[in-house]
Amino acid sequence: MTALTSKIKFNWTPRSLTVLFLWWMGKGRPSVVAHYVTDSLRCYLVQRGLLPGTARHLDEVRTDFEALAAQGQFKERWFDRNIVPWSVSLPKAFDRADSLRILEIGSWEGRSTLFLMTYFPQAKLTAVDTWAGSDEHHYNATADLRDLESRFDRNLGPHSTRVTKRKGSSLYVLPQLVEEDQEYDLIYVDASHFADDALTDAVNAWRVLGEGGVMIFDDVMWPAYKRTRANTAWAIHSFLKYHSGEFKILHAGYQIIVQKKVSFKDSPAEWNGPDPVHGDVMPESLTPTR
Repeated sequence: MTALTSKIKFNWTPRSLTVLFLWWMGKGRPSVVAHYVTDSLRCYLVQRGLLPGTARHLDEVRTDFEALAAQGQFKERWFDRNIVPWSVSLPKAFDRADSLRILEIGSWEGRSTLFLMTYFPQAKLTAVDTWAGSDEHHYNATADLRDLESRFDRNLGPHSTRVTKRKGSSLYVLPQLVEEDQEYDLIYVDASHFADDALTDAVNAWRVLGEGGVMIFDDVMWPAYKRTRANTAWAIHSFLKYHSGEFKILHAGYQIIVQKKVSFKDSPAEWNGPDPVHGDVMPESLTPTR
């Protein structure tokens, strides 16, 4: 089926792409499928007030956020679908009073940025975006997107001292963060949805995520492209497979939320040391024997 779907151009819908993603995951990672079922049920119950403690938390968070968002200038409401799963999942790893370092890859008008600043009032956030728009979206504010960055700035004005902008493509900015030895507690991956780009962002972001940190992958089930393996779902499936055993699932749905269990500090192998060809001495354990 995988080989077949890689060759077929299919008009994917969120539902059909979800089924395919869960089929991929279910073959080697049944916990994702289990989470998808239980998390969907939990979010449903919370929305209807049937889990009172979490429902009160959701109401508090949503009230705080909507009060600030009403003062901004937002043309899109894409983010709002995530308020419930975030309010259910984030308490599994953090308290709202934690002084987190947050990295947001793809900020657009800043609606998700504002939510994170509201949810974590002691946090500091680095926003990575070109603010030049994307060919994946139809933007309702202006046809040429010239006001997108200024709209972000206005919307985040009350939190400007806690937000740092790194303007540029994530494909260039994230390697810079790696080189700078930056480390973050929470990373939101929501830049290009083309699989090659999304996979590159995921790999680079994982390198700057601290142990115990949380990574949120957005639009995993969004069918942006006709070719199966061009979509974010394939990228995240590949990433989770490659990093198997290094994370635990906190939420599975339209978004995938994982917590990093282990962090490796890899050092050069012993045989990358002295070079006998240039007169150096190899370690005794690696000296060739006759």
